[in-house]
Amino acid sequence: MTPHKSLRKAVVLGIDGLDPGLCREMMAKGRLPHLRRLAATGLFTPLHTANPAQSPVAWTCLATGANPGRHGVYDFIVRDPGSYLPRLSLTRPGAAGPLGPPAPAYDATTFFDVAVRAGLPVAAVRWPVTYPPAFPGAKVLSGLGAPDVKGRLGNYVRYEEEAPGASGGRGKVEAVRFADGRAVLAVEGPIALVAGKRAPAVCRLALTRRHGLLEYACEEAAGSIAPDGWSPYLRLRFACGDGRVVTGVTRLFLQRLEPLSLYCGPIQVDPESPNLPVAAPAGYAAELARALGGPYSTLGMPEETKGLTDGAVTDEAFLSFCNDVTREREAMLAYELERFKEGLLAVVFDTSDRIQHCFWRFHDPSHPLYDADAAKRLGPVIEDHMARMDAAVGAALDAAGDDTALFVCSDHGFCSYTRSVNVNAWLAQAGFLKLKPHDPADAGELFKHVDWSATRAFALGFGSIYLNIAGREPQGIVADGGEARELGAEIAARLLALDDAGTSAVAAVHDKASLYDGLRLAHAPDLVLGLRPPYRVAWTSAIGGPGGEVFTDNRQKWSGDHCVDAAFVPGALFSNLPLDAPAEGVAQTRLAATVCTALGLAPAPEMEAALPRK
Repeated sequence: MTPHKSLRKAVVLGIDGLDPGLCREMMAKGRLPHLRRLAATGLFTPLHTANPAQSPVAWTCLATGANPGRHGVYDFIVRDPGSYLPRLSLTRPGAAGPLGPPAPAYDATTFFDVAVRAGLPVAAVRWPVTYPPAFPGAKVLSGLGAPDVKGRLGNYVRYEEEAPGASGGRGKVEAVRFADGRAVLAVEGPIALVAGKRAPAVCRLALTRRHGLLEYACEEAAGSIAPDGWSPYLRLRFACGDGRVVTGVTRLFLQRLEPLSLYCGPIQVDPESPNLPVAAPAGYAAELARALGGPYSTLGMPEETKGLTDGAVTDEAFLSFCNDVTREREAMLAYELERFKEGLLAVVFDTSDRIQHCFWRFHDPSHPLYDADAAKRLGPVIEDHMARMDAAVGAALDAAGDDTALFVCSDHGFCSYTRSVNVNAWLAQAGFLKLKPHDPADAGELFKHVDWSATRAFALGFGSIYLNIAGREPQGIVADGGEARELGAEIAARLLALDDAGTSAVAAVHDKASLYDGLRLAHAPDLVLGLRPPYRVAWTSAIGGPGGEVFTDNRQKWSGDHCVDAAFVPGALFSNLPLDAPAEGVAQTRLAATVCTALGLAPAPEMEAALPRK
């Protein structure tokens, strides 16, 4: 067989949540012409996602070509080393300890590293789990996991003129008082050190109601908003002590002018003057801002799903913000494609994931929140957005020549989420997790009521179950080896029999050794729970809360999901190359080596085999 010629360029276009079943339906309707062209002339196949089917795990598998046992990312939420407390897997505690700067979530070799070491130009725009950037020599704008100016994942603040009381949500609610039509907000930013005391720095934002509009002004920005409208990005200035000034950017949404109800989004890192390393090399974030004509969202997940779920923004306002974020990503893709002459370019669009999470309730008539009238208006938004993603594929196709390999991939597919499963509540009821006496109304998040001296198993994240192993966990009581294997088998058997009014909620319970291999296997959860759609792990259980019922209806706007057994939610892979892949699909861990070989590069040793070209 004659070897195929190496190509000068490879473009990897990531579309979060691109579901192969939805692709088939929409291609048949003629709504995805560019993806249909790739399917006809190159490749279209399901891309079997890693287990569990979660974005940090899957995107890391795609980049490294390795399973979690080798790269070490197992769930959105994992246990903190040396304790039972949950932490996010998107970064690791740095060398300076838990209070120091974070380190990248993994240190496995990626296709970005392979290309850089070969001397090729590399740009990775919004690839998830890339904060802080850790591919020396590559241009990187961090994706999922990039923090706000405070070094956190970002929460909104809602300013209410009427007595707000408790927020009842994940954001913060603050009272605002007007006098003679004017009010002043103290918007909090990063921690400042003044006179030896630590406190949040604040930026004063003046508000005035005039002629049916809300006018706003601070040192760096001024303008006005109409009800049901968004402001442009505001640059806020925070004096943080010792002459240090941090600027951040945010947007306001005016839900109601009088009495005032004003949403203020998370204060994001200013791309033109970043206080945290959301991009590399220095100056790349600002370069993109110049190309786009101003600020853009830098937060790992800027689409305010929390504000939507809590009622701080409306469906239409959320969709408008999503469209703006997508426009930013389209502009970044266009900028990089226009100057792309050689090497590897990867750009990820992930608003597609947020839209499916939040609008699936109009896609599934059986969902508890389905509204037929609203569905007439908002039901098409998922397909409309995927058609927009197809246009981005078309832009990449137009820019690609005969010397370019184009790959379009997703991390997972999607399904409905109508019922929640509190795994920790079940573990407690089944006698595997022991609770101290407590108020039954207290959900007990962060395991605050757990008696570890009598607990044999606990759950964290969206499918991870850990055994309380002696010598491994701080207060472990289960002997490693035979006792642990017997306990794991007992838990798995009883979960497989878990019944919800005649419906089986659990499709599979995987032992870690059946899923993973590699040097980081010891850090894996002992069992991975594979739920059957439309079930998903409850939010409370994910952060160590055993309170409440085992099964509850999901009545949140977060109504679509993918945190089920991976067999139900494969991603999709398209390419302009005629690759030899079975119709039933391939593992996503084969993408990295396939990208490397298309460029004539030897894959890293730990990468799974490349797909051969026909």
